[in-house]
Amino acid sequence: MLLVSRVPERPLSDFVAVLWYSEEWKPQHRERHMPDGSAGILVSLQDGKSGANGIVSGPRSESFVISASDTPNTLIGAQFTHGGAAVFFDVPLSDLRNTHAPLDEVVGPSSAVLREQLLELRTPDQRLDLFESWLAKRLRGRSGPEPAIAWAVRRLQRPHTRVADVAADIGRSSRWFIDRFASDVGLTPKVFSRVQRFQAALRCAHRHASVNLADLAASAGYFDQAHLSHEFTMLAGMSPSALLAGRTAFLNHVVDHG
Repeated sequence: MLLVSRVPERPLSDFVAVLWYSEEWKPQHRERHMPDGSAGILVSLQDGKSGANGIVSGPRSESFVISASDTPNTLIGAQFTHGGAAVFFDVPLSDLRNTHAPLDEVVGPSSAVLREQLLELRTPDQRLDLFESWLAKRLRGRSGPEPAIAWAVRRLQRPHTRVADVAADIGRSSRWFIDRFASDVGLTPKVFSRVQRFQAALRCAHRHASVNLADLAASAGYFDQAHLSHEFTMLAGMSPSALLAGRTAFLNHVVDHG
């Protein structure tokens, strides 16, 4: 399998965390994709395959299953920064929470043109260049996220940060903060904070072959090991021990033996 990725040039990199391209992608096992609170775009470029022009994976607060496959696929995609996706889409990001939506329903008919142009190219770099250009064109003339919300996102990505403290520091009403955060980021502040705490634990676990769950809970900001286990079950759809047993080379891809 060929996998190529790049970080786009600024100002696009403020909104798009990574662009990626994969040939001969074929999951060998049933996997769960872990939630990280960001949105993404995926377009299939398999020769001779018709169908949708792409999908949008909305911000997630729960894992989803990727089934094993015998048929390889060629894919190109983008993963947005937290709060970076809203500027590209024609619907509120909160409408896409925990969903996969057809790309043309979210960005309009330009998705069909994009796929046709990508299919005419052959090298990974050419395809990534075109995809990056398409995203840059959608960015032009559009305003980014509300600065207060962008600041809140950065704060809530830190372990041990309380949502109430962030809301108080912004100095707006609680209703404004929750509604605007959900519109720009796709999740409410409380749910986003839970997902970021889970991601902190996941990154820590990914770095070590042997993991003590009590230590992991403390380092990621959980009350105790029981709290960590509950959150893993709710967000990952599996227990901490099952997740640790299913770790792969990719942080958010976990083999699901269940």
